[in-house]
Amino acid sequence: MLKLTARMKKKLLLVSALLVSISALPQSNKEKPKSIGLENTSLIAELKFGDETINNQKISSESKKIIEIESKDNSSSKLNALNTWQKISGSMNILNSVISYCNPLQYDDELNTVSFIHRKSATYSISPTPSAAGAISGGILGMVSTDWGNSWDSTALWVNETEWARYPQGGIYNPPGNTNINNAYIVGQGPTTGAAGGWLGNFYASKQLGSTNYNNAPSTVPNAMQFMSKNPPFSPGLNRHDFAAYGFTSTDDGKLRTIGGITDEAIASDTAIMLVTGSFNAGVFTWTGTQFNPPTLTNSATADEVWLSRPMMAWNETGTVGYVAVIGARTGETGSNKGYQPIVYKTTNSGVSWSLLPGINFNDPSFDDVKRSIVAASNGTIEIPFFNWIEGMDMAVDANNKLHIFSSIIGSSIDHPDSLAYISSFSLSFNPGESYRWPHTPGYRPYLYDFIGDGTGPWSHVTVDSMSSEGPAGSSTGNGFSDNPWDIDASGNKPRIDARLQLSRTPNGQHIIYTWAESDTNFTQGGRKWNNIPNIKARCYSIVSASVHPVEINVTKPVGGANPNVLNRAMYHFSSPKSSTATIGAFGPRMTLPLTISTGNPYTQTAPQHWYASADLNFGAVGVIENELNNIVSSMIFPNPANDKAVLLVNLKGNNAVKIELVNIIGEVIQTETINGETGENLIDLKLNALTEGIYFVNLKSGNNIITKKLIVG
Repeated sequence: MLKLTARMKKKLLLVSALLVSISALPQSNKEKPKSIGLENTSLIAELKFGDETINNQKISSESKKIIEIESKDNSSSKLNALNTWQKISGSMNILNSVISYCNPLQYDDELNTVSFIHRKSATYSISPTPSAAGAISGGILGMVSTDWGNSWDSTALWVNETEWARYPQGGIYNPPGNTNINNAYIVGQGPTTGAAGGWLGNFYASKQLGSTNYNNAPSTVPNAMQFMSKNPPFSPGLNRHDFAAYGFTSTDDGKLRTIGGITDEAIASDTAIMLVTGSFNAGVFTWTGTQFNPPTLTNSATADEVWLSRPMMAWNETGTVGYVAVIGARTGETGSNKGYQPIVYKTTNSGVSWSLLPGINFNDPSFDDVKRSIVAASNGTIEIPFFNWIEGMDMAVDANNKLHIFSSIIGSSIDHPDSLAYISSFSLSFNPGESYRWPHTPGYRPYLYDFIGDGTGPWSHVTVDSMSSEGPAGSSTGNGFSDNPWDIDASGNKPRIDARLQLSRTPNGQHIIYTWAESDTNFTQGGRKWNNIPNIKARCYSIVSASVHPVEINVTKPVGGANPNVLNRAMYHFSSPKSSTATIGAFGPRMTLPLTISTGNPYTQTAPQHWYASADLNFGAVGVIENELNNIVSSMIFPNPANDKAVLLVNLKGNNAVKIELVNIIGEVIQTETINGETGENLIDLKLNALTEGIYFVNLKSGNNIITKKLIVG
């Protein structure tokens, strides 16, 4: 049956039954695609992102010339307009931005201030200037804007001759109750390397804000710049931690938090997680650690822990409820639960104590729609969801203190405990010689899911959207390498491109915002499915309605006035974990979300530019009125393509009857219903599991007017 949900939470079940023609349609028993090979994702995890050495940090004179010319280009003029992308800075290496799990972009709602942490550009003179090129490129800057990006101030946070900062993140520490930005501090943090290569430890730097401190020299306050070595002696209360480059968070309780791993050098793999918490003390920060040992399987051949070294975390606004998670194969799981899936810890007392939450139960029929879109393991009967960290993944906490995990899903190819990290690869007829992680056929696309839970009951999920592309490799031997538009470095490689799945929330947690980057493969070379002309998409989840709003916003490809440096070039975006407060219109929420991308024109690894926008996300603007004489203001189907179910959004001018017809590709009407809609937004659930895959049309009739929407099932 169809189900109508009115705007004011009134729910009406339509009493008429589906037509016999629909009921008689057979359940789709389509054969699942066949894999042509395997990919070992553990190898990608172990590479960690590669040590940076002095050889690939040098800036050629030609590259420097490009930077200097671009910095004077009129396209960098600062315009006070929402969704106007402006060039705010650059870095000496694109590796500044390639990790989507970092949080270098933050919005502080108490101070109404945006901050962005990054490695310095070639034209920024940090003081004192170190002699080593790698140290120069490891100078870290903090940028702040108090007017939503109309103007920016910058200040130096870190420079060190032997500890070269990499992959920075950070934000603003605001003392509880403070409203004066001059009393706040900007904080930067991340891993360090050196001339000999390898990861040496982590840097932690802070500096008081205010006009007198916006300069090119780090703070001289004792312990404003702190280096935490991975080797003893360790700081009191903080043991070894490696590559702390993830999830930087600042909460209203005055705590700063970041997360990394603890590496076993003998097996070159992380064996534990370290949560690092910063407390303000006499002008500087004291950092302490909490260690987590995920209950994962151990590979019987290599003794490796069966998990991936990209830990995540998320906190509520007050800092009382927090979650730490890693993707791994949990001990004791069976059936569809035995793969690389979230292992989640929760605190309700600001991190004093933690509890391990039950995993997502993919053996439950409520997750059959997720498993239906993936290929079974080698025995051919069990689908084992693999949370695809390769395309990015993120977490957020909503107003009800529930955790949201935003991810795409692949199927594990092998169900043996030692080989769960293997995923399938597929060939596409129009791209011979290369393989993909998805078949990109109806029902087997890169679907995006939000998994929701807090440990008090079963996990739930919603389908957010689907993507038409996947990230090309950066390795010269990887798939899609020739379609990757970046230039080649001294090692013969390019930066790997991903979808950059990011989660944000409004300050009160009533709305969760999803952003990701994908390419329209109607316009890629040969229609190939590589994400090499990306634009940022955005959707929104409402806690009140417990649903994803049907409107999808293309942030970097507006109807008019797109910036040519950003359009189809939206690489390596970051979204602030927090947006502005939302305003609620007649048809949906509207909020401002800080976004950055790091890209090039041309794509030069040693000359990337950072672009910023205060993105106006108006989910209430459902589009141009389709017919001014219509009783129907506008309509939309989501998701599309769809598998088992979809939602039809109909906005009405008044309380009008709307006839809904489902028509197949040859024009046969196979389903019809009439609803008594109400003024405003009406959401209608379309049950599609009785339909065979293919193209359909949905006709909406109100009075003498008709609107037709195309629906793809499969």
